[in-house]
Amino acid sequence: MTMNAGSRRVRLTSTGGPEVLRVEAMSVPAPGPGQILITMEAAGVAFHDVTTRRGLTPGALPEVPGFDVVGHVARVGAGVTELTVGQRVGALVGDGGYATHVLAPALRAAPLPEGHPAEVLDALVLNYLTAWQMFHRVARPAPGQSVLVLGAAGGVGSALSQLARTAGVEVYGTSSPARRARVEAVGATWVADAAAVPAPVAATFDPVGGPSLARSRRATSRSGVVVSYGFSFATGAGYSKAGALTRTAGALLRAKLSPGARLVVHTVLGAVDKDPAGFRADIAALVEQLDAGTLRPDVTTLPLDRAAEAHRRLENREVDGKLVLVP
Repeated sequence: MTMNAGSRRVRLTSTGGPEVLRVEAMSVPAPGPGQILITMEAAGVAFHDVTTRRGLTPGALPEVPGFDVVGHVARVGAGVTELTVGQRVGALVGDGGYATHVLAPALRAAPLPEGHPAEVLDALVLNYLTAWQMFHRVARPAPGQSVLVLGAAGGVGSALSQLARTAGVEVYGTSSPARRARVEAVGATWVADAAAVPAPVAATFDPVGGPSLARSRRATSRSGVVVSYGFSFATGAGYSKAGALTRTAGALLRAKLSPGARLVVHTVLGAVDKDPAGFRADIAALVEQLDAGTLRPDVTTLPLDRAAEAHRRLENREVDGKLVLVP
């Protein structure tokens, strides 16, 4: 490791509220075999970071949160041949993104063009990629069918709405009444909740999890699919990690044992690790749609040093679209 003036990271000191995020100087790490070192231009703030900070995400507590980054390759480790120093990339790191210098597995990094702002491209790397995978690789609704998007004003929800409309699929989207205009602005028909859809949909995309899954299945045709990709029900509800996981497991088991729509649990890292070439192809397809103007990421930026504020705003549902930290 080497020391660089101005190199900083946001350390997660313990589980708790946003105040446990501390900005500190860092040593710049050297990439190991199969890794790259990225000079960060943009680091996404995801709900996964919030549940991790609260101690609700399975696994050990990371030292530095941050699921997705965009930047330039500063160094490559042994065995890395597909990426080169100076190249702009987007990477899914899982954790470690809230830093000026980020280590990433080369297989979880995809080339990106220079012509767009880093924060806009970062929205593609996690939010739009997750939406693309769930829509085109899992649910695959046909033109003319309809889908339900829970949390349609958020980062992944708004991405899903745009992708569905581009594919000729009708979208119903939920949000709080205060965010109804945002849902309608991305092309969805606003509904108060899953029970308000006028007829069963071909697919429902559910980031809430837990007790929400049964309601989502009731809103979905028996031949359709519910795609579960989060458990935000646990945030702010006072559950322990064990309590949240127990309720999640119970909801999944009930869905498996009861008749109705198929339930698929989607994790973006699992999909990327299973098919790195498919991941890069998906990113390239998203960049093409961005170039064509069919995707319009709504991005809010804050300085890296205000990561705690970013978490507060995300938890309070004060952010439309994607929230990104910049150095």
